[in-house]
Amino acid sequence: MSNRALRPQGRASSVPARVRSVRGAEQLEDTTLVSRALDGDHWAEEALYRRHAVALLGACTRLLRDSTDAEDVVQDAFVDAFEQLRSLRDPAQFRSWLTGIAVHKVHRRLRRRKLLRALGLWNDRREDSLDNCLATGISAEQFAEIVCLDHVLRQLPDTERIAWQLRYAEGFRLEEVAQLCSCSLATVKRRIAQADALVRRSVAIEEASRE
Repeated sequence: MSNRALRPQGRASSVPARVRSVRGAEQLEDTTLVSRALDGDHWAEEALYRRHAVALLGACTRLLRDSTDAEDVVQDAFVDAFEQLRSLRDPAQFRSWLTGIAVHKVHRRLRRRKLLRALGLWNDRREDSLDNCLATGISAEQFAEIVCLDHVLRQLPDTERIAWQLRYAEGFRLEEVAQLCSCSLATVKRRIAQADALVRRSVAIEEASRE
């Protein structure tokens, strides 16, 4: 299955209107922008936000299946990131570090959602299906594959689903996924392998049923 269909999509356009290009920012690396932000340059903070907000919103929407929750997570992640900016050891890793903050918040939202569901206070119909979180212009065959994948991913524990999506939908390296999920490399490999086994088995069954 092509990962292209899982990448940033139309829903990301719902991120606040302030996400527009910042004149001159495209010529500066994150390292420079972080350094300037640490010196109190609000223009640099704005440039970092505008550079990374749309992609981060896309990832959070796919992980949470709820665009409103995803927008809240993105906003909170940036607030925390700028407050904790001095703790960032490698400014060149700003995107990965910011994503880690957001993924932590995603886990918290999902744990709260699980509690609300247990209390009968969460309506699953609020959640977007994965096909509503896709790039536009995908083929009918890709769409069918995604619908099948969506059904499988909903059966996985959140820890396995998030690890799998970060690896295969968002394209992070294994080492990055382990860091984003705050667990060891061995643990994240196990989670991804378990999720991948179910995904492959379910896709194989679906393909066999079509023959």
